[in-house]
Amino acid sequence: FFYPNRNLGSTGLRVSILGFGTHVTFGQQISDEMAEKLLTLAYDSGINLFETSETYCNGAAEITLGKILKNQKWRRSSYVITTRLSKSGEAATEQGLSRKHLIEGLRGSLDRLQLDYVDIVIVSRQPDMVIPIEEVVRTCTHIIQLGWAFYWGTCKWTAAEIMQAQSVARQFNLIPSALDQIEYNMLQRGRMPCIQEICAKLNLGLVTGAPLCGGLLSAKYCDGVPNYSRATLPGQQYFLERIICSRGQLQRDQIRQLCKLANRIQCTCAQLAIGSVFNSTAWCLKTPFVNSVLLGAATVDQLQENLDAIEVVSRLNMATLTEIEYILTPENVETFL
Repeated sequence: FFYPNRNLGSTGLRVSILGFGTHVTFGQQISDEMAEKLLTLAYDSGINLFETSETYCNGAAEITLGKILKNQKWRRSSYVITTRLSKSGEAATEQGLSRKHLIEGLRGSLDRLQLDYVDIVIVSRQPDMVIPIEEVVRTCTHIIQLGWAFYWGTCKWTAAEIMQAQSVARQFNLIPSALDQIEYNMLQRGRMPCIQEICAKLNLGLVTGAPLCGGLLSAKYCDGVPNYSRATLPGQQYFLERIICSRGQLQRDQIRQLCKLANRIQCTCAQLAIGSVFNSTAWCLKTPFVNSVLLGAATVDQLQENLDAIEVVSRLNMATLTEIEYILTPENVETFL
């Protein structure tokens, strides 16, 4: 199956409806050899959008991705690289969205990736951060004019901040953001309605990540914590606590019910979760506002299973979607404001 492309918002950039992300896996959970196998499988399957960040494993994910791209020698014009800026170190000047950090952070990312430019630079807020919006818009415009990126986008911004950034760009004849990136899955849906509304209003692209909620929706944690899974990795204590807390136990009960539903329509729980992201009634592929869903995987089998999720979309009729909504009762679904 060769994955189709969609325009990213109002831009002319064509991105595959499934993308590939490097969070946790590249540079930490898996070897460089496995990372290369996964990226090659994704590319050979028609995926052209690869996502990384200066924060992923303290830059190690970018280093691994850069090595693979250099080794594979794929035409640079045949794929899209997006990297996210937020924090590159512990110093006050190595984090945040100042002009200094955005420029120095992107230069660092380009060095680690061994690239002259990225296609998209994503500007990500940290908790409780006050975003200097005009400074960000001016800096991203400067970055694009330097040729270090073609587009810029936001991540974890509020709808009001996204709207204000577009207004600043119009007021000062600067380059507006092209997309927003958001975590979105069956268990994390809280921010989607307002973000989807603002993206539709402004004709912005929308890229969603974490379709399996860190692996929860693959059902791998229903009977405990498997060895070498994300929850066992250094720095992932918060994820382990999320699994074993009372809310996590309720979510695992929901996932068991989703597994039964998935079996009835002859797919896996992971495929059901990814496929449903694309449905406007539920959450991810059929809605035109979602341009691409970022997959993650630690093994070739996992990635192939996720890639096959696109075939599930056609099986998601109204009865199936209604049953999914019944299983995911509001009091048990986590929301993020």
